[in-house]
Parts: sequence; structure tokens; C-alpha cells
Amino acid sequence: MADAVVGFLLQNLTSLLSQEVDLLFGVEDEVRSLSDALGLTHSYLRTFEGEHYEEDIINEYFSQIRDLVHEAEDVIDTYVANVIKQRGENFLGKMISIAVQLMTRRRVAENIIAINRRFNLLYENRDKLQINLPRELPSEDYGLKSGRRVPIEETDVVGLDSEAKLITERLIGGRNELDIVTIVGMGGIGKTTLARKVYNDPIVINRFEVRAWVCVSQQRSLTELLKTVIKGVMVLTDEMKGMGDEELVVILCNCLRSNKFLIVLDDVWKTELWEESRQIFAHNMHGSRIIVTTRITEVALQVNHRIPPHNMRFLTKEESWELLSKKVFPEPERQCPLDLEKLGQQIAEKCRGLPLAVVVLAGVLLKKEKTIRFWTTVSTRPFRAEPENLCLEILALSYNHLPHRLRPCFLYFGLFPEDFEIEARRLIRLWIAEGFIQERDGVVAEDVAEEYLDDLIDRNLIQVAKKKFDGGIKSCRIHDLLRDLCISKAQLGKFLQFRRHLNSMSPVNSRRLGIHFNPLKYTCCYPSASGIRSLLSFGLDEGKLSLKNWNSLYKCFKLLRVLDLWAVDVNTIPSEIDRFICLRYLRLKSPTARTLPTSICNLWNLQSLEVIAPCIERPHLNLWKMPQLRHLYFNGQAVLREPTKNRPAALNNLQTLSSISPDSCTAGVFSNMPNLVKLGVYGDLEKHKELLFRNLTSLSCLKNLKLERDRQYEENMTSLPCRLEFPPKLTKITLSETQLLVDPMEKLGQLHNLQVLTLKNGAYRGSQLYCPPHSFPKLRVLELVNLGISKWEISSDSMQSLTSVFINRCGSLTSLPSSLLQELSSLQELELWWPNAAVAESAKGIENHMGKERLKLRIYHAEDRDDGE
Repeated sequence: MADAVVGFLLQNLTSLLSQEVDLLFGVEDEVRSLSDALGLTHSYLRTFEGEHYEEDIINEYFSQIRDLVHEAEDVIDTYVANVIKQRGENFLGKMISIAVQLMTRRRVAENIIAINRRFNLLYENRDKLQINLPRELPSEDYGLKSGRRVPIEETDVVGLDSEAKLITERLIGGRNELDIVTIVGMGGIGKTTLARKVYNDPIVINRFEVRAWVCVSQQRSLTELLKTVIKGVMVLTDEMKGMGDEELVVILCNCLRSNKFLIVLDDVWKTELWEESRQIFAHNMHGSRIIVTTRITEVALQVNHRIPPHNMRFLTKEESWELLSKKVFPEPERQCPLDLEKLGQQIAEKCRGLPLAVVVLAGVLLKKEKTIRFWTTVSTRPFRAEPENLCLEILALSYNHLPHRLRPCFLYFGLFPEDFEIEARRLIRLWIAEGFIQERDGVVAEDVAEEYLDDLIDRNLIQVAKKKFDGGIKSCRIHDLLRDLCISKAQLGKFLQFRRHLNSMSPVNSRRLGIHFNPLKYTCCYPSASGIRSLLSFGLDEGKLSLKNWNSLYKCFKLLRVLDLWAVDVNTIPSEIDRFICLRYLRLKSPTARTLPTSICNLWNLQSLEVIAPCIERPHLNLWKMPQLRHLYFNGQAVLREPTKNRPAALNNLQTLSSISPDSCTAGVFSNMPNLVKLGVYGDLEKHKELLFRNLTSLSCLKNLKLERDRQYEENMTSLPCRLEFPPKLTKITLSETQLLVDPMEKLGQLHNLQVLTLKNGAYRGSQLYCPPHSFPKLRVLELVNLGISKWEISSDSMQSLTSVFINRCGSLTSLPSSLLQELSSLQELELWWPNAAVAESAKGIENHMGKERLKLRIYHAEDRDDGE
């Protein structure tokens, strides 16, 4: 990881020297010299791509380089932060600090010169260690995105059909008494995969009124378990967050007692936790079921001593080869060359029937040239006989074969808790803020990051949790054994640490810290942690963050680049927020804050800002002071100032802007956002309708548009403008609460590039929805949510590209369009939530006509909640 650490600092210095060189006044020459030394060191370190050294002296050499880079980073970041702070002082303060500035510059210059000397000395010492440069640097494989997406239903699962059938029969059959199904097996054998396969079976879904998936893991306490289950089956209120265990048990018992529920407790480690929690699920006579997965047989027998646990078996040699070949040769290939087949079977056999080992090793083979030479090397590599050690060895092998550009992205998963479902959008923005992702050949950083995530998924190191309507990755997770690998590798390189408890915790010497408790607890024990650059807080009971607490947070973490306090309820957002001048990523949630300070726009480095604060109304933001901003998300009406004429205003990096008030949609604002891709507008749409739609056309890169009316404005939008023009690249539109009286489908159907359309929450108040002939030629996904329509018609030659239809809470709808049965041969997916009987029968008729292989039909009548966080 030393090469990555050097690369991050080199990138930051290059940016400072090219864009903000005035911040380095007095030390510019020294910083340029340091940048040159870093460039040489970076090129040198990259020659060791994929190498693993056992010699302590060589590993110590790389550690010295890493530590020296961190020291240089601290010196420069502290200096730049002080320069920016002094710029904000009044006249008297500036006069007083002039002498201090001169002394500071001299000291910083001397420090940088000393660091440069030590870099040169380390570089010279490589000869003494007999570490020589190869003749040429290793090339990176920057292949284009393959377009392959991993199916969320895990269609490549092998050997589980009969086991899934047995578990399903126990869930839907039997008596009304509560029954507990236990699944036992070692890590990586497929316990969670089997449980999810059953949990997502439509037959199972429709037998239970409430479903919840809870990841228990090793460290979860009773309090955490109670709150997580509550979060799964109902809304976890602020009042509940402050309750004790006894009160939570009463609430949960009352909820579960009256419902037929299915709850999965995944990865249970302690019998004590089950004994403490079993009273929650008792006394249910509605046919409820619980699935418990565990590695420990004793736990399974304690949970249900009457019926033996379901013991997971290892794959056979044939099943191992089938799974490996499916992963290495995905559709449309699905065929292993004959000259590799025998070698492939030998490689599969080496995995000893352990599914995780098979798929991870398949990920290595997938990304390498499929040659006899390489496959022979893998097939003849000695592995340990014990399945547990074998799996760890194969996981380590997969990491050693990762390109250096993917390593920090993979290790970053160690910052998140076990079994945590990570939103892909959030992960990508974090990677970019951390400096892991660079634009490449005109491809924006977000698209490059998406390619990296796809690559990690293809390598079977990361799992897809949920997918978006358009097939993109919505969320992902990592297997706990692979997460353990991330943490062990990352801690060795001082890359990151994750802490679930503060007890007996030593100060963190890593650059990144993930914690499962209130960060204020850390600041109380360790008031200064300026070396930490990223802080992510998780948990369900993180308490409050007051104005006084913010001061402690700043004193401890002065140089943060990433601050994610999503798990903490922020009482107020202070005007001093701009003291975190190095921030690139800020994510906050505040149920009580009344104002969003304008000083937040002084964070000139900020790339991503996400704030959920329902009590803040129409904050005024001067985004033109934030040239690095790429993504802004606010859940209300942000009012944007007009750009000033006396300074460059264009926000060339801005891609996401949501939500802003309709009166902010001016020509002056939009013309200075040339690369905006996603726009959300929330407020009085009818009053500013003409302004909004007139200026939308200037957003030439816009692909995603969401329009939502604020309910406090009584005037409905009634209809779309007579002359309706949209940006040419627009592919997705969402209308919510617009209360249109005129059917919008005629005008929207003229958008020839539209691929995804969502009408939700009273977007249209009429009773009939009509799609005229030849409309929506490229529409692939249609979502109708909470509408009062009773009739829906699709004319011939309309929606000819439609693949997916999602209908949710449209109870007045009496039938589905006949065109779905007769005209739309492209339809692949039909999902209905709470449909009336006639619509459900109509959907089944379409399924019978098209066949279950062509059409995937899902009908849900129950609550469905999954503990993603």
C-alpha cells in the first residue's frame, strides 16, 4: 500500500501547485521539490505491483516510506489550513499574525527540506537492500466496462436447490406454533446464500405478513439486536432509541404477537444472546418462523433442541467445477475451452468443496488471460488441506492478484461493520473523496469508480445486495471472511481501523477510522487525533451532537477529509463548520436543526455534501464558492444564489443537485452547471413552472430529473407546459406529488430517449392512464406508485422496449393493459405490491401466456424489511 499512499499525496500536491498555488506562498519551491521526489518514489514503488515480501527488512523499508509520506502530508495540510484560517480573520487579526506567518513559513520550509533529504536517502538505500527497478513499469489493464452485471438472485448458485426445498417446506408447512430453523456450517460454505435464496422465494414471501432480515454477527449486544429487529419490522423512532432493553422488548413483543412473521437472524455467535432475546419471539400462534444461521453447532442446538440443525454440506467435485466454470465463463460464453477443462477441474477440486473459495478463485481466473500456462501455475500451487486455512489462503491469493488501483478500494470495505449493506452511490463518492479514483481519458471519476466496483464484483470479492431499475448496482456487501482480510491488510499498512467498542482501545494510528459508537466517546479519551483523515460513524444508538460537542470534534479531528456522521443525530449545525477546511465529503443527519449555516459554503475543498434536516426550510446557499463540488443532496428546498459577475462561477464538476427550489432554476444558475447529470426540484412547481421548463434545456448533460411538489403549497401543477422541451440526453424522469389533472403520458411519450419513468404519490390525479401510439420508443422501466388510476391502456406500437413494470399501491387499478399480453414481447419483469385480486389474476395470465422463463412475476402482499445498516 506504500505506492497508494505516495500516490494520494502526489495527487494532492499536483492539485495545489496547479490550482491553488497561492496557498503555498513562501514554501512553493520546497513543495515542488517534494513533489518531484514523490513522483520518482511513486514510479519506483509501482514496479512491485502484486509482489509480496516476507523479508522484514523490505517490509520495514516500505513502512518507512509510508510514515514519511504521512509526516509530509501532516505538515502541508496543517500549513494550508492555517493559511485559509488567517485569510478569514479581521484586519487586526491579520496584522498580529504577520510575524507568526513568517516564522511558520520558515519552520514549514525547513521541515519540508528535511523530509526531502530523508526521501532521497530512502531512495538511495534501495541499492543496499538489492531492490532494483525492472526494465519497464507494469502496465495497468484499463479495460472498458464489460457490461456484465451479477444477478441479484444469484443464478450461479450451485448445489442448493434440494436444500432450499427442504427449508421452504419447513417454513410454509407445519403447525401454527412458532418454529425455528437452524442452519449450521463453517464460514464460506453458503449458509447466508441458502437463507437468502429461501427468504426471497415468492412462495415464502406471500406466506408471511412481516419479514425482516437481521445481521447479528459476533459483537452485537442485546440492545443492538432489539433495535435492529424493531428497525426491520416497524419504524425505529427517536424515543425508542433512548429506551432500555425492557421497554424495547415490550414494544417488539406487542408488534410480533399479532403478526405472522418470518425473521432471519444471520450469523449468530453467542448462545447468551439467544437466551436473552428468545422471549421476544415466544407466544406466537400464527405460523411464524425464524431462521438462524450460525457456524457453531452448540448455538444451533441451544436455539432449537427438538429438531436437529440443517448442516451445510460441501460441494461435490462436479458441483465445484460447475460453479467455477459458470463464474469464469459467464454468459454468453458459458463454455470452457477443451484444453483448459481438465486443469479447471483440478483447480476446482483444490477448493475442497467450499463455495466461497471456489468463487473467489474463479474471480482470479476471470481477470487473467485464460492460458494453459497460468492455469497450470494455479493448479499446481500447493494449498493447505484444512478447509478453514485453505479458504484464507485463497482469499489472500486473490488480494495479491489485485491491480494496485483496486487495492485501496477493496480495503476500504474494512471501514464498514460486518454484513453492512453499503449504498453504491455513497461508496463511490467516498472513494473519490479519498483520492482513490482519477478521471481517465475523458471518463469522469464516478464512471471510473463504477468500473472499479464492477471489477471487484466480477472478481467475486464483493457481493451485489440490491440493483437499480436500470440494472446498475444500488448496494453491495462483503463476506465477513473477506472483510477480515481487508482489516488485517489495512491495519498492517496503517490504512484504516474499525472499532466496535471503545473499551481498552488504544489511540488509532491509521489514517481512517470506522467506529460503532458516538465519536464524542473517542474525543473524551483521546482529545487529539490529527492524523486521522476519515471518520465514519455507525450504530443505532449514537446519541446527540450538540454545539459544544462540535468544538471537541474539531479539536480532535482538525484535518478530516471525510466526515460521515449519519448514525449521529446532530442537534445543530454550527456556523463554525467551515473550520473543517480540508473536508471533501460531509454527510449529516439532523432531525432538529433549524438552519443550515451559509458558512458551509466556505468549505472550498468539498466534493460531496449530503444533509437530511426536515426542519430546515429554504436554506440559502452560495455554491459558487465551492469549485470542487460534485454532489449536493438536501432533502428540502435549497435556494441558490445567482452567480456573481466579478469571479469565475462555473461549477464544472457539479453532477448532482437535489433538491433545489423551483425559483432557483434560472438561466444564470443552469448556464453555469454545464455537466449537471442529476437534478431534483422540490417546492411550488406550479408557480415557477414556466421558469423551470424554459431553462431546463440549457442543461445539455442532464440525464435524471425529479420534480416533486411541496405539500404546503395548495396549488397543484395541473398539467405539463404546452410547449414541453427537455434536454436531449434525459433518460429518467420522476414526478411526485404533482397532482396533474391532465394525463402526462402523451407529452412524456414524445421523449424518444426516455428509458425510466416513475409516477408516484399522486403525481397524476386522473383515473385513466393512456399511452398513445408510437410513444415511449426507448422506455425500459415504468414504475407506478400510489396512484388512483382505475384504467391503464397501451396503444399498439407503444413502449416497444419496455422490459420492467413495477406497480405499488395502485389499489383502484382493476386490470392490466392487454398490450402487455399481446404486443410487448420485450417484457421481462412484472412486480406488483398489494394489488387487488383482478390485477393479480391478470398478471398470472400474462405469466402463463409468456412462460415463467421469459417473464419474472413477483406479487407481494406482505411487509418486507431488510436490515441493511
